[in-house]
Amino acid sequence: MRPCSGRRGRKITCPCCCRQNRLKNSGRNKPGRNQVHIEQIRLENFRGYARLHWQPDPLINVITGGNAQGKTNLLEAIFFGFTGHSFRTNRDREMIHWGSSYCRVEINFHSGQQENSTVILLSAEGKKQRKLNASTGRDMDPVLLPLVFTPDHLLMIKGSPAVRRRWLDQELGPLQPGYLACFRRYQQVLAQRNNLLQKIRVKQRNRQELEPWNQQLAAFGAKIIAWRCRLLAELSPIVREIYGQIGGRDEKAGLSYLSSLPLERTTGEAEICESFMGELSRRYDEEVARGQTLVGPHRDDLGTTINGQDVRRFGSQGQQRTMVLALKLAQLELGRRFAGDYPVILLDDVFSELDQYRRAQLVEHIRKKTQVFVTTSQSAGWDIAGLSGRVITVREHVLHEGG
Repeated sequence: MRPCSGRRGRKITCPCCCRQNRLKNSGRNKPGRNQVHIEQIRLENFRGYARLHWQPDPLINVITGGNAQGKTNLLEAIFFGFTGHSFRTNRDREMIHWGSSYCRVEINFHSGQQENSTVILLSAEGKKQRKLNASTGRDMDPVLLPLVFTPDHLLMIKGSPAVRRRWLDQELGPLQPGYLACFRRYQQVLAQRNNLLQKIRVKQRNRQELEPWNQQLAAFGAKIIAWRCRLLAELSPIVREIYGQIGGRDEKAGLSYLSSLPLERTTGEAEICESFMGELSRRYDEEVARGQTLVGPHRDDLGTTINGQDVRRFGSQGQQRTMVLALKLAQLELGRRFAGDYPVILLDDVFSELDQYRRAQLVEHIRKKTQVFVTTSQSAGWDIAGLSGRVITVREHVLHEGG
């Protein structure tokens, strides 16, 4: 694969008990004008929480406690309330309290100067009802969705290219109007073309029937590649700055787009489309033999480097984690440019894997920027970098003030 880097500086133009569990906001911190701010969270039968009414701090919420007490469940409930799905499981039924027939999540929040509410009711039969500001079926603006980081996000570096493509398409793609619609159309055309390749292999179809599918695949694929490169052109300097702050100025982070097409540099959609068509023609015999399309954005990757070295292959555990944090926080900043608001940040057991220096620098970066929810097994160290956060201890899915 050859790297295709976007022009630097170019702007994106398209871009368990039945008692009620209730804690109130102390009110000592004030939310910023340009952030999503959760005012109240109400849970019914969500995981181990039979009942919960919580008014979190507008800025920093440190959630501490032992294992299996309900810390991550609380972050999951927030994420579920905004997105309608979990960041931990694909099986919705797991989120319903054992023995219950439903779970309900209600979140009241501000976005800018607007008051909002989101309610999701999930039944044990799998039916899901969602209301945004009392309107059924509406989806949240993607750029307002919480930014979540868990230890599993290390797969963004150590995992397969599919993990990094998913991040580009599902988390950065919505920043560009039309991207998701184009991506879905590309996937449909790709499936049809692969089906046709398999039929050509067994002599049920002929090569001429591929031509219209080739043209559509190349057209949609060229748009996706061009959009991804523009996104990375915007993202790269932000990642470099954030990584330098958290990881140290002597470590320079870099991003590159690794294309399955022979692209030496960022070009326009027409040039990418032409290259795409040429590769489809050149690799026809190989694709028929394998029954699948071997080039295109579904085969591309995101490259990450520190001082020119591949982080995936040569980076330390700390460097890899810092790179993931830089990518996610750069996503936060990029979303701010487009939406005007910072979303809520959810950090699940992040600090236990960072040394004291990186922990302090991460705190310094996020403090006073937006509302943050952090889970940790230790509350100690939360005054580093001058951070003043509200500490909540979770014991058997009951919240208690203080560590």
